[in-house]
Amino acid sequence: MKIIQTKLKDMPSSLLAELGSYRYSVFAREEGWSIPSRLSTPGQEYDRFDRSDVCWLIAWHAQHGICGCARLMKWQCPENSELSDADRESLDGGQIWEMSRFSARLEIDSELPLNILWHALQLAEQSGISNLFSAATPMLENMFGQYQVNYLQLPPGVIQSEDNLFAVRIPISQPHLASRFHGSRRFKPEEVLPSLGVSISWGMRGR
Repeated sequence: MKIIQTKLKDMPSSLLAELGSYRYSVFAREEGWSIPSRLSTPGQEYDRFDRSDVCWLIAWHAQHGICGCARLMKWQCPENSELSDADRESLDGGQIWEMSRFSARLEIDSELPLNILWHALQLAEQSGISNLFSAATPMLENMFGQYQVNYLQLPPGVIQSEDNLFAVRIPISQPHLASRFHGSRRFKPEEVLPSLGVSISWGMRGR
């Protein structure tokens, strides 16, 4: 398993198509999220936050293709959030990224979500970011507890998430993740997919 780091604007078209298909299989087909008609591409999932400058982490397996992903972008406080004015001013003045479209195939690697999270935190730290905001599911919360990931639950409306998932703030300092994944590196797309022209059949993966 290798973790690819790339911005959307630098993503080869073949990898972008693979990512859109993976996102559709996870978020539209499995989770049942709706896709706005103006953004609809048959068999692929995109949203209004897919801007050229957002950063992606993509987990790639030689046999299974894309097995996980996370999108990192600058956080902007929604107008309808339940934060107090003081908290809003404090957070607006800080360096915070939002991690969205966070997904991992546990049947391929049970620790893959932690691996992707570790790389997201490392990338944030290298960019001078102090915290990540993300939507969290009960399953992810249980995993955080099991592996001693530090986080803080946030008020509703802090992030724009589907199905009203609650938000968490994850500080970049995570000693227990560091003990597991320290030394692992991220890859450029061309290092992992030198041809970028061969697409693994999604039908072969049982998705």
